[in-house]
Amino acid sequence: MATAKLFYDKRKSTKDDKYPLVIRISHKGNRKDIKTEYRLSINEWNEKKEEIKASFKNSKRANAKLKTKIGTASEVISNYEKSLERLSAIELANLIKEELHLQKEQKLGVTISHLDAKKTYFKTYSEMVIAHTRKVSSAKYANSLQEAVNYFLKFHGNDKLLISEIDTTFLERLEAYYIVNSQKGDSLNGLGAYLRNVRKIINAAIKDKLTEVTMEHYPFGQHGYSIKKTSTKKRAVKLTEFEKIKNFKPEKGSALWHHKNYFLFYFYMRGMNFIDLAHLKMDNIEDDRLVYKRRKTKRGQNSKEFNIKISTDAIKILKHYTNNKAANDFIFPIMSDTHEVTDPIRLLDLYENKRNNHNNRLKTIAKMVGINTKLTTYVARHSFATAGLHNGLSKAEIGDMLGHTNYYTTETYLSGFEQKTLDDAADKIFNSTPIKK
Repeated sequence: MATAKLFYDKRKSTKDDKYPLVIRISHKGNRKDIKTEYRLSINEWNEKKEEIKASFKNSKRANAKLKTKIGTASEVISNYEKSLERLSAIELANLIKEELHLQKEQKLGVTISHLDAKKTYFKTYSEMVIAHTRKVSSAKYANSLQEAVNYFLKFHGNDKLLISEIDTTFLERLEAYYIVNSQKGDSLNGLGAYLRNVRKIINAAIKDKLTEVTMEHYPFGQHGYSIKKTSTKKRAVKLTEFEKIKNFKPEKGSALWHHKNYFLFYFYMRGMNFIDLAHLKMDNIEDDRLVYKRRKTKRGQNSKEFNIKISTDAIKILKHYTNNKAANDFIFPIMSDTHEVTDPIRLLDLYENKRNNHNNRLKTIAKMVGINTKLTTYVARHSFATAGLHNGLSKAEIGDMLGHTNYYTTETYLSGFEQKTLDDAADKIFNSTPIKK
């Protein structure tokens, strides 16, 4: 149960022997202090009664103000009773500070429309959604939500943005701001990613009965702002260049040898994501098939599961990595040093460092074999799609899946086909002859 009480904070010594009086919020075993305007000497504070002594100037007025603040804090805790499990002590304290700030402005006679009734601040509500996302989903997705929130607040200029103020006009001005300030030229895909994340937060607020936000505040849809996107240039290597990578002979066991194998393997497995490759375990191999769920789209029971025939070339690579391993061991030695890491944020940081290292190794390989295309994990995905199209596969079969900037669209294209159709389509790519220039 969350609580709020006055606390005379004597933890730090001061030159004048006066210490701050704070409102201490206790929640889920953690504490967060909210400063008041009062600093007291030891003989001015009644610890037992939790009030300022009469020796303090204007003590009655001060105690009345403090009683009101504690009452406000208790009221906020009561109002958010159903959401307390999702809130941290810091987030709860922020909600209380927002309410205390509103009351102060009202007392000063500030006539701003958003003070007329309970309003939901974008920053405060977003913190709650992000904390919940980090708990039940993934650290990476939570980080992407945070990036979107930061961008919106940067554009707005302060933290006092209300969710109800994010309307069509606001979004149109944000779009213009993005185009002028983006280092990516006029591409709106980056903005689109921000907008889709913020749309998630707004939808959560609409569904939350504790907010005043309703569908009337929804800024997207048929009569609202339309999230725009521009085509992304596809990056792929021709099969003749792919053969150069395949024929590259670094010293067995060297870093380049391993990273070449990673690149070839996720190409052979239909351009699978590097994050999925890095987290593959021995129990993902079932006879001659690889069965796994995509980590980027994991959503409990609804996550996409792949069941892919392991090609002959992929089997040759696996033989180097699967000997004497238990079912729960990683297949590839990419994340093998992270078994003891439980913090999702730390785990994400470690993965991103390993992915960056992999991309750097691919650049070295490309230079050594004479490929001008910038090799990255993403190139293998496009290369698989391009190879399929060049070898006569229809866009329906290959789904043009790795040409999409949105992986949900890619999965939608794939989901409608029988497993054997996909296996046969993949075999056509792997058994084809290199394309002539």
